[in-house]
Amino acid sequence: MEPVSYLKIFCLAVNALALAAFVYLSWQLHRKKPKDLAWRGLVKLVSLGGIAANFNKTYSAWFAAFVVFYLVTCVTVSVYVWATDHSFLVVLFPLLFYYFFARYLLWEKQDLAD
Repeated sequence: MEPVSYLKIFCLAVNALALAAFVYLSWQLHRKKPKDLAWRGLVKLVSLGGIAANFNKTYSAWFAAFVVFYLVTCVTVSVYVWATDHSFLVVLFPLLFYYFFARYLLWEKQDLAD
């Protein structure tokens, strides 16, 4: 069995921190967002409708955590699969992550109907 490199451990730790920050800020955002504002398409809804001042700071931090979590997760997967038979995930994982996770928060359902 091959030992795990420090780079992989570091990437996993940074990914765990990014996930924790994203979950915490999601919880904070949920507490501050208006009850009628849905999670689905949150980015589009907020960008088109304007946001309240008390919601602005939390939303900005949440969106930054969302982008950091996305990027760190893609890099972590790339580090883990680069020298394996699953290296195709370096290209495929960001697309799958976007398709199954990110676009839920970025777009409303009717925007995705082709």
